[in-house]
Amino acid sequence: MNTETIVIPEEKQKIILYSRERFFSEGFAKITIDEIARELYISKSTFYKYFSNKDILIQESISSVINEVSARVKLLLESDTNAIEKFTGMIVIMTKNLIRFSNKFFNDMQVHTPHIWEKVDEIRKKLMYDNISKIIRQGQAEKLFIEYPPELVLGIFIGAMRNIVNPEFLLHNSYSIDEAAKTGFHILINGILTEKGKKVYKQSMILK
Repeated sequence: MNTETIVIPEEKQKIILYSRERFFSEGFAKITIDEIARELYISKSTFYKYFSNKDILIQESISSVINEVSARVKLLLESDTNAIEKFTGMIVIMTKNLIRFSNKFFNDMQVHTPHIWEKVDEIRKKLMYDNISKIIRQGQAEKLFIEYPPELVLGIFIGAMRNIVNPEFLLHNSYSIDEAAKTGFHILINGILTEKGKKVYKQSMILK
């Protein structure tokens, strides 16, 4: 899956947008290519013009969301705000997109396409590494974050969030994606805030 911005043909985009909403809300195991083609009033040959199989459509559906998240995060990081606002804003952006995924979708990912989740997780890991590292350094420069080694803070944050927001954890615990992500973030960020940072964080209403 590629997170670079590319021009997608309108016909292909139509298939992705329709399919991803159904996949995310209903799961994808029982949805067939015939059904997608019929409901979009397209031929199967049109479908196969863009996707060699349903797995490719699933991957591209998830990629389209990751691309949207990446674009929003990029704008946030380029804004003239402090590191805490950027950090909490990034979590809000990611969480708002994650809550679109139902338990049925996560169950299908775990049971039928774990190889796709591995690819998604690698892209998610890279997205977090690239952006959180910038935020940590900005926060330390602003005296909002304790000057722990940035690579250590980064590893702890990403390891924790990847383990919390994943199909296996969410399916076997009673937390929603929104609850797990926000609570996990709250616990983690409080461990790196300076006294100044704690005051700024308390004033922030982004996660409330």
